Amino acid sequence: MSATPNIIVIYTDQQRYDTLHCCGNPLINTPNLDRLAREGCLFHQHHVTTPLCVPSRVSFFTGRYAHSTGSYNNDRLMAPEETDFVSHFRKAGYTTALIGKDHCFGEARRRDTFDVLENASHTNIDASLSSRSDDIHNLRKDKMHVPMAEDPIPPAENITASLFRAASNLIRSTTDPLFLWLSIPDPHPPYMVCEPYASMYSTDQIPLPAWSEEEMRNKPYRQRVVVEWDRYNREYPDDSILELKAKYWGMVSYIDAELGKLMAVLDETGQAENTILLFTSDHGDYMGDHHMIRKGPNLYEALTHVPLIIRWPSRIPPKETDALVSNIDVVPTLAELAGIPEFAGVEGQSFAHVLLDASNHSHREAIFMEHGDPGVALQEGELSQKEYDELSSQSHHLCPVICRGETKAVLRGRWKFCTTAGDVSELYDLKSDPDELVNRVDDPDLADIVEECRSRLNKWVNNSDGRSGTDKKTALVSG
Repeated sequence: MSATPNIIVIYTDQQRYDTLHCCGNPLINTPNLDRLAREGCLFHQHHVTTPLCVPSRVSFFTGRYAHSTGSYNNDRLMAPEETDFVSHFRKAGYTTALIGKDHCFGEARRRDTFDVLENASHTNIDASLSSRSDDIHNLRKDKMHVPMAEDPIPPAENITASLFRAASNLIRSTTDPLFLWLSIPDPHPPYMVCEPYASMYSTDQIPLPAWSEEEMRNKPYRQRVVVEWDRYNREYPDDSILELKAKYWGMVSYIDAELGKLMAVLDETGQAENTILLFTSDHGDYMGDHHMIRKGPNLYEALTHVPLIIRWPSRIPPKETDALVSNIDVVPTLAELAGIPEFAGVEGQSFAHVLLDASNHSHREAIFMEHGDPGVALQEGELSQKEYDELSSQSHHLCPVICRGETKAVLRGRWKFCTTAGDVSELYDLKSDPDELVNRVDDPDLADIVEECRSRLNKWVNNSDGRSGTDKKTALVSG
């Protein structure tokens, strides 16, 4: 076996940090992820820079912020001038493979970047991967925006198992070194999962979402208006949000079961010791928190805080850490572990030192996040009654009016500070208020904290590269 490690990145879609037993959820069944965490390094403070599919994926593979890459919404795939780490690994001699969902590179660049391609999305899977591909498409094609749905396709031929099976076959047949991006479309909408996972959790096990009646009193208007439109109660009346969460947890447990099979293949083929096996996600999901559903241009923990586990038995000592890390740090870290020099323009910072030293738990002092399109955020009174009513039924995480205006945030220790162009700022004490229900930005006793956070944010924006996203590089508002 080559001394160069294989690298397998298992990347789920829209999975919250609190959906793993090892991350503090005692009610969910994730034994294989728990095993991965016991045998590797479990990060308790890993956040994505932008909690939306394309921007998060582009930042992950370039090691750069959305305002630098220009990929700030789902319409802006990786720009041609951006350098990506997959190509970097390929030039260093790795066989590169994508099995699953892309939503990052785009069709032409995907073909030029990956030696092996097996495609799937939320509603489709290549016929070569599943004998039920047509059934899967016909079942799922109109379910992306429904509250939830049933899935009669058996697990062995469904999307998640088919992708893990293709990955296992590749692991068995490919010589070292391999860089595999195993990109699982779940637990993203459509909210549907096959048995036995659909009925694995009963609603009386599921905790209610975190929100309060007075929560939106002093929060940005675009948050308040989404709550006023109340898709939460229209789509999930009578606490049926708990049924949704049960399905969502079931999707995670399905992924976990298939991960166990892949880990067994690594053990059987003798490749586990020299394989860096990484598990993470592109962003989270409200699941009813803050009286909102799916996602939106905000920076709550439900959306930005996602799992990160990295195992390399021959090099990384098992541990858990509260080291503060960002998703732009992950692939630079993999490059350092593999002995591959970085390329120019990377804004992420390798945390290989945290992985290789059992006693080292220090990385960033603060992490930065951003979300939203250019412009000033929606203002109170801006919409006519007709516009207000028409927008109420739109998918708010894709609605241009709701997404307009950048929210930027800094997280340091117990404090998270968010500022939205043209609207009020937010300050949350994650120690006393981990659900971020109380905005304390106007608390006079915390004025110094607010000023220190605002200064850090402005310095971050002014010092960031902006090589491909000069249209996005704007100073923060002072109010």
